Amino acid sequence: MLVPILEKVPAIGIWNLKGHDTLYHFVTAEQIIYIPCTGILLWSFECMYLGFCVEIVVQFKIMYQYLEELTAEAKFFLWFSTQTKFLLYRFIKKFRQIFSIPLLIQYLTASPLICGELFAAFEGRSYQIKIRHTFLFVTLALQLGFYCIPANYVTDEALAVSCAIYSSKWYTHHFPSLKVPLLLMMQNAQQGITIRAGRLVVVNTETFVNVLKVAWSGCSIARGLRQN
Repeated sequence: MLVPILEKVPAIGIWNLKGHDTLYHFVTAEQIIYIPCTGILLWSFECMYLGFCVEIVVQFKIMYQYLEELTAEAKFFLWFSTQTKFLLYRFIKKFRQIFSIPLLIQYLTASPLICGELFAAFEGRSYQIKIRHTFLFVTLALQLGFYCIPANYVTDEALAVSCAIYSSKWYTHHFPSLKVPLLLMMQNAQQGITIRAGRLVVVNTETFVNVLKVAWSGCSIARGLRQN
């Protein structure tokens, strides 16, 4: 759909229609309007997703720092941390519910397009076509990585909280009333936090790498079949 804007050439076969010039100008004007609007909407969604992930990571880092340097004078903060962690897990649960379907849509649309653009980049007949499809491939890959990398940071920081509690002196006599909450925190942290796309696909760097591997394998197979 971007061909009329990028190349200023009507789509194949459109000149057979009566009044194709009017249709061409209408489609071009329509794209000029809705493409920026779609970009702004997508950019807002991505900023919201990134902001929530950063906030979760920051909260886990603060909790990790104080739990790792646990002392007898930090009883109040320790109690506060136990309460904060339960609230944080509740927030993460809501976060995963809200972004589950959008992440699934992103995964289902970006993954096939990455494969197709990679194949088109290799099989393009001119350098202009190859450069265009390479640019689209890199853009789609970066967009998918934009969702996978922050989610992976959230998972890593959640596991780090368990390590911080384990490394601290939670078992000493200074914290008799907080042993049970600390053990519950450690148990919950060891279970890990995974952000899933539609409760089907785990969103992390491993998924991102697997998509690139599948795209490369599929492209190699398709090129081999085409040559034969």
